[in-house]
Formats: sequence, C-alpha cells, structure tokens
Amino acid sequence: MWPRLSRDFRRLRAIKGWGLAHALADALLLDNGFQALIAYRTGATFRRWGVPLVPAVCRRLSIAFCGIDILPQAEIGGGCYIPHGVGLVVGGTTVMGEDCTLLQGVTLGEARFTETACPRVGDRVTLGAGAKILGGISVGDDAFIGAGAVVLEDVPHHHIAVGVPAQARPSS
Repeated sequence: MWPRLSRDFRRLRAIKGWGLAHALADALLLDNGFQALIAYRTGATFRRWGVPLVPAVCRRLSIAFCGIDILPQAEIGGGCYIPHGVGLVVGGTTVMGEDCTLLQGVTLGEARFTETACPRVGDRVTLGAGAKILGGISVGDDAFIGAGAVVLEDVPHHHIAVGVPAQARPSS
C-alpha cells in the first residue's frame, strides 16, 4: 500500500508544483481524488489480508465523502492522479498501470451484466472526462481517451481514442 500511495502523492505534488507541507495538507484535507485513493488502497490492502468488512467500509466512505467508487478488487498502479473524480467508477476486475490520470465521470467496467471482465489499462494513460471504457479490452501505454468517448475495442499504445463508439488513431 505505502509504496503506491507514496507514488500517488509524489505525482500529485509534482503536477501541482507545491511544497511538501502545502501538498500534504491539500491532499489530506481537500483533494477528493487523493482521499479516494487512500480509501481504495486501504480497502484493497485489507482485502488482500483477508480481513472482511473493512474493504466494503472503505469503499462506502469513498463514495459518501468523495463521490468516487473504486472496488477494492481493482488493481491500480502507483502514481494515479484523479484531479476531479466525482462520478468516477472503477470496476472490480480493472487492472491499471502506473501514472494514469482519470478525470470526472470516467467509468471502467463491464460491457454487459452477464460479463465480469473489466478493462486493462497501460501506463501513463489519460482518461478524459466522461469516458466509458467497457469490457475486457486493453488500452495501451501512453494512450489518450477523449472526453465522452465510449471505448468498446482495444486501443493500441500511443493512440488517441475519441467518439461514440470510439475510433483509435495514432497520436501525433
């Protein structure tokens, strides 16, 4: 938990360009994205340890206080940055790499109720506001998913996906 949470904090601090004290106070008191990551990482750790109930409580606290729903079964790499996370949902079988950015209203989940497969997201991926990435698809490293995109097919490395349904094209 601590190495990834520490990486989350270092990335947040680097993006905002603040000193340690200012960034720490902001992250713990005001930043709902970072607070949701704390709740998620705590719940995921207790889940790995086999402790019942605590992961569900952490998830509920994140939903209630941050408006962000990250299932403790998801795997999120360090350096995750959620600048405006209200309405964000990360499904239980989602796997996300390092240094990803998720904006408000993003959904990473199942494509149908009869499936449990969620997306696999590479490193350094940015998911734009309102993007929906659905099903057991892969999003490659350094990809960018545009605002409002509905992604139902794989997105290769270094590609941009925009539209409904999303069409991927190489980034410039």
